[in-house]
Amino acid sequence: MPLDVGAKQRHFLVSAVPASCPYCMPAGPEAIVEVMAKKPVPYGFAPILVSGNFALIRDDPAGLLYRLTDAEPIQMTP
Repeated sequence: MPLDVGAKQRHFLVSAVPASCPYCMPAGPEAIVEVMAKKPVPYGFAPILVSGNFALIRDDPAGLLYRLTDAEPIQMTP
């Protein structure tokens, strides 16, 4: 789920389940990870695999529980 504007995303959410409504979160907070990428990643609907520094977030105002920083794609499905 993109959080930036444009064809490439540096800040986005990864979910364990696909979004069924463009205005709704696709899952509960336990199934969503906020991603902060080192370099912008092309936006698409295909699954991606990213690697980075995983952390538990406490008291996030948006209700997120997990964050991946310094993320880099290690596999992208065409």
